[in-house]
Amino acid sequence: MSFRGIASALAALALSSSTGALADHGGGGNDGGDRDHDGGASAATIASRQFFFGAENVDAKTGVVDKDKVIFTWLTNATLAASIKGHIVMLDTFIHRAEAAPGRTPFVVEDLLPLKPEMIFLGHGHGDHADNAAWLSSKLNIPIFASAETCIDLQADARKYFAAGAINTNTVECHDVTSFGSEPGSQVVKIDAMEPLVSITAFRHLHSGTSSHETSFAITPVQNIADPRDPQLYPPGVAHSFTTTGVTGGPVSIWYSFVVKGGNNFTFSWHNTTGDLVNGCTIDKGFTPATGINNCWGPRVAAAVKARIAALPTTDLEMGSFVSLGFAVNGMRDPIENSAVLMAKVWIPIHQTNAALPTSAPEFQVAYLKQLNQMVPALTAAQRPEARWMIDPVDYLKPLVYDPNDARWAKPSLNKH
Repeated sequence: MSFRGIASALAALALSSSTGALADHGGGGNDGGDRDHDGGASAATIASRQFFFGAENVDAKTGVVDKDKVIFTWLTNATLAASIKGHIVMLDTFIHRAEAAPGRTPFVVEDLLPLKPEMIFLGHGHGDHADNAAWLSSKLNIPIFASAETCIDLQADARKYFAAGAINTNTVECHDVTSFGSEPGSQVVKIDAMEPLVSITAFRHLHSGTSSHETSFAITPVQNIADPRDPQLYPPGVAHSFTTTGVTGGPVSIWYSFVVKGGNNFTFSWHNTTGDLVNGCTIDKGFTPATGINNCWGPRVAAAVKARIAALPTTDLEMGSFVSLGFAVNGMRDPIENSAVLMAKVWIPIHQTNAALPTSAPEFQVAYLKQLNQMVPALTAAQRPEARWMIDPVDYLKPLVYDPNDARWAKPSLNKH
């Protein structure tokens, strides 16, 4: 049977899940009736995890993903599956070019079911991040962490898909990370869902938007150009996914920081939008046609968000959006300034395929490399993370493996200050 056939068969099973403390088997997900006779994961789950995380990183008998490593696999746009010492979580659930059969995207949405993640983290509620979240949460009975506004939308999604017969419940377990209507940077939240293995800090970030022109230094323009061969290489198939409404929570954005406890306290941040840290201009404040820019929270809120980023634990890896909706005006300024405040060792640019056109990453990379040398004040070495660019779709499903005990992640203490 093909992998897709195994996944489709498993999708029909009734799966159960426990939420709260992490399962002590370290295998990620919740097994319910989906174990083989030896008590390990089913053949479908083993195949799924090997497909997404690489066969070399998954025990062929138990289905456990390497408990000593932190492994990411890029699933499109800003969506990643992550195995944190064997515990699998989803960072966003949107799948670009989600279709009824594998094509440009080499899997279908249903193939996420046998992967059996334990929980879902959503950066914000737009469809290119939160599609499939309510459906996946209901099918696997796993919790979602998102803004209060996005949770409202996801409950509406659950009612819609329940009425359509796609899921068996009309509600999902969605935890409000930030309170309804809160200002960006006003709340710092600790999420204990992965304790004692992982400490998670979150706060409301600024969704990107068109800001006023940067005038204090030169800006390299970005050419947001797709590869013209793409339609011929990857002819479109039949669209198939479980879309979200995204009406209430669309642009309300969350920045997450994960500290993997023990050893060198390997720490990574994930944010699926990159906002304006100068004036706090963002699409959730509305648009003013007369000025051609988004309305702004103002320098006070921008400074508050900047302070929240600066106060995060010393960070090894940043997985952050390389596209700001202000790129037409300010190029790569916003991604560079966000990274300069965080000062991670490694930056993996994400949010490709949406806003940034498919295959356009090299255009953004060229502009980024030029802009680094145009920033004022000049960036220090610590403010220039090692950038590891990916290009869609060839870098989908390539495991990104990090050893928390590697000497590169050593740090004198958990805090910068």
